[in-house]
Amino acid sequence: MSVFDNQIMSLFSIDIFRQVMNGEPISMCRFNVLISLLISAGIPYDTSFSAGTRKEAPSIQLTIHINPTTTLVFVVPLGLGSTAFTPSP
Repeated sequence: MSVFDNQIMSLFSIDIFRQVMNGEPISMCRFNVLISLLISAGIPYDTSFSAGTRKEAPSIQLTIHINPTTTLVFVVPLGLGSTAFTPSP
């Protein structure tokens, strides 16, 4: 395995990545930690934000580029407190 493969495997074993891979909602704070880990490891990625609607929750699409022909795409639902507006009780 190359150094890049080892970095990917060790990152995917971290709790935040496992949470994303399971499709569990995460907070923006945890998502920022995830992005910081990708940046510090030098792993290329793209993100796309969907603000959500009355029917769909807000989410972020995270695309991780492994090599020119392989990408991993995750749709990350945002957890409570991650939007600009908080519903009243």
